[in-house]
Amino acid sequence: MARESLRRTTYSKELIDLLFVQPYVKIENLVTHGIAERRTASKYLRQLEEIGILGSYRAWKETIYINRPLMELSNKAE
Repeated sequence: MARESLRRTTYSKELIDLLFVQPYVKIENLVTHGIAERRTASKYLRQLEEIGILGSYRAWKETIYINRPLMELSNKAE
């Protein structure tokens, strides 16, 4: 779904891999892993939210993006 819906500049194997390491991701995670600078990381995560892969949650001054499909899979497994 992500590969077909995102621009080539946004989609990367490293970004998708990071989304499956844990059920949530923050802008800082993308920066720390060398995937993108802060502004670009924010854009990537917003694009993933727009196509329904991530949902956002505002916590204090930071936005946390939750991997909805991964969470749904884990809920079904229980």
